[in-house]
Amino acid sequence: MIPQFKVKMALDAKEIVAEVLDSGFIGQGPRVEEFEDILWKELGSSVRPVTVNSCTSAIDLALDLIGVGPGDEVISTPQTCFASQVGAIHKGATIRWADIDPITGCMDSNSIERLITDKTKAIIAVNWAGRYCNFTSLKSFGIPVVEDAAHCWDVFNDNTCERGDYICYSFQAIKFLTTGDGGILIPPKDKEEDARLLRWYGLDRTKGQSFRCTQNIKEAGFKYQMNDIAAAIGIKNIPHAKESVFDHRKNSKIFIDRIRNNDIVIPEWDENGSYWIFSLHVINGRRNEFLEYMKNISITVSPVHYRNDEYDCTIEFREFDLPGVNQFSDTQVCIPNGWWLTEDELDYIVEKINEF
Repeated sequence: MIPQFKVKMALDAKEIVAEVLDSGFIGQGPRVEEFEDILWKELGSSVRPVTVNSCTSAIDLALDLIGVGPGDEVISTPQTCFASQVGAIHKGATIRWADIDPITGCMDSNSIERLITDKTKAIIAVNWAGRYCNFTSLKSFGIPVVEDAAHCWDVFNDNTCERGDYICYSFQAIKFLTTGDGGILIPPKDKEEDARLLRWYGLDRTKGQSFRCTQNIKEAGFKYQMNDIAAAIGIKNIPHAKESVFDHRKNSKIFIDRIRNNDIVIPEWDENGSYWIFSLHVINGRRNEFLEYMKNISITVSPVHYRNDEYDCTIEFREFDLPGVNQFSDTQVCIPNGWWLTEDELDYIVEKINEF
């Protein structure tokens, strides 16, 4: 069976983890600092990345920095991992669902204006499959934009495209760069200090007190910090992340160039895209048939994420019809495109899709 996802782990990751375990310091410490230095250099961001224990935590921390609370409204899209909105729900905010482009899955800025009220505090936009949303358009509304970049790694981004105000990355097990689980938040410069305080209860870990609870906590924070075990894994994996993105992009370009089927629609090539997953659309009501067909020929495929506006805990937020989401959720399928695919497997996938 050709897998849809695989974990890419550096061969020497065990050695550095053993060093951390032997050091007796396994919480947030020197390896986290080292990892943040490497990330800062790799991404070239103006703000030093703030490591956290998941992208979910990064999004929640961003919403906290923005000041989202009970009674506020947050605009987002339902076609994504539920992690994109769970923080807003826990804060007592109302989710206002925006529509998406029915082919790319990215937020449709034309659907936002009708959702804006005096209670709107933030927009959470998802870079589906590693394709960047139009952040120039999204930021034109003057509302803080949280960028869910869980599907991205920016080493091929030419940095000319606009980005969100708060950028959140995932280092979950099967992402381009894994720390086992983890993530980073890149906040605006004037929010960086607060982000570092709030990720660890509101305490300043740089003060060096032997008993930190003597500090005055100005704002109650969270237990969102990364530990040295996770950071050590990231240190060893980060040299291989760029290579993985290159392979995903290369394989995706092969699919775009070679798949030809009247029942298959494929988004155009995105020069800046990371292509963590490869989405195509099976039209003419044949998606379920396609899913079964691919299973029978030993190619693992799936929609990856289902729409979030149909859960018991989110159904109350439904209000407008979302034709883009409807079409996307009815037709979208992700096929294997990762670094592990051989040339023979790529040829096989193309051949079988064209024969469908």
